[in-house]
Amino acid sequence: MLTKYMHRNLQPNTKIGWNLEIPTWIKNVEARTYAEENGLFFLETSAKTAINVNDIFYEIARRLPRAQPAQQPAGIDLANRPAERSQASSCCS
Repeated sequence: MLTKYMHRNLQPNTKIGWNLEIPTWIKNVEARTYAEENGLFFLETSAKTAINVNDIFYEIARRLPRAQPAQQPAGIDLANRPAERSQASSCCS
């Protein structure tokens, strides 16, 4: 069930791992090796002790693509048009 949720809701190339049965140093070495072999960023974190939690969020934010400035939309902005002349001020009145 968790796997289906993750496949539906996570972006491609998102890697999350946990396994309480494997010693931590093995998980760390394997994860770091996998990251290096695939050109990925690796940082071990701990929700329990808060080690590197802020750092991982800063690193994610730093690596996100910068937002592009909004482009001027094509067309006419009716809100900024000069006031139209009334018919009483036309040349034929």
